[in-house]
Amino acid sequence: MTRGRIFTAIGVVILLGVGLSVLMAARGPGDKAADNAANNASGLKLVVIGEVVTDDGYVGLYPENFPQPSRVTAVLVKEGAIVKKGQPLLEFDIEMMKLKVEEAENGIATARFEQIKAEAGVREHAWKVNAADRRWKAKQAELQEYQSELKQAERAFEIGGGNKLTLEAAQKKVQAAELNLEAAKIELEGLRADSPTYNVEQAKANLKYLEGKKAQAVQARDQCSCKAPADGRIIRSFVTEPFIFQPFTKEPAFWFLKDGPLMVRAEVTQEFARRVTVGKLAKIKDEADAHAPEWNGRVTKIGDQFLPKRHGGNSPLDFMPVSDDRVLECQISIDVGPGEAGPKYGQKVRITLE
Repeated sequence: MTRGRIFTAIGVVILLGVGLSVLMAARGPGDKAADNAANNASGLKLVVIGEVVTDDGYVGLYPENFPQPSRVTAVLVKEGAIVKKGQPLLEFDIEMMKLKVEEAENGIATARFEQIKAEAGVREHAWKVNAADRRWKAKQAELQEYQSELKQAERAFEIGGGNKLTLEAAQKKVQAAELNLEAAKIELEGLRADSPTYNVEQAKANLKYLEGKKAQAVQARDQCSCKAPADGRIIRSFVTEPFIFQPFTKEPAFWFLKDGPLMVRAEVTQEFARRVTVGKLAKIKDEADAHAPEWNGRVTKIGDQFLPKRHGGNSPLDFMPVSDDRVLECQISIDVGPGEAGPKYGQKVRITLE
């Protein structure tokens, strides 16, 4: 065999090896799925992939006043911390908000004084009306007296027992008394028509307005906070001091996981969905670690409809497109014995349904 033929044979062997490797690699996921489907179709155990979750999943926590700007002055919890409902997680710079509350309180104090002053004015006005009414009645009596004197002067003048000067003086007294009576009447009617009760109503309205301003200031101050919405755990922290939350801030302060039993959420393709029933036994094992412990469980809930597959996870940062395949979701309980380490939230697991 010549040297050229030897090299040609070696080249052919290499090409055949490469081609075989490519074919084996190309066969990987699709053929494994086909093998699984063939096994499932032949009545063997059904194997699906799932994720360890809770009923609520984790949520991102932002300040209560978000997207209003707020500056963090202290981070009160660390990643992994167990927290109780209502527990403060962050402290913020609220000095300006405190000043707004104090300003509103000072305005309310002034408005209350103005209301007291207006109510005192109403009482004083009532006294003035009472006094004017008495003056008017006194002027009525005075006019009647002067009118009586005038009649006596007129009779005396008629019979020659009086003089003209006395008569004229009596007439002037009556005229003056009539004018005084008219003035007293005008004063009384003016006081009655101009009751200062509107000052009280205005003071009350102003007080109500300022109380509303205080409520807004207090709400703005109290909402500048970040508290645990329930008992649970901080599974991820994104905030440090002195971080400023802005309207364009994307990441939350924390990822929070509410307390609750762990379960597995699995997706079954339409082809094998009829083989999944509530109560069916399940074996649960870490999807990536062949030497991990195995847990028992049961199918506890099956979805009522076929839906598109979920994202690769429930991370807010996961923006991969959703598969167009339709799957049936089911929930599987996890039985963990006393002192036994169970799976962790978010862990990918392989479920074998008996």
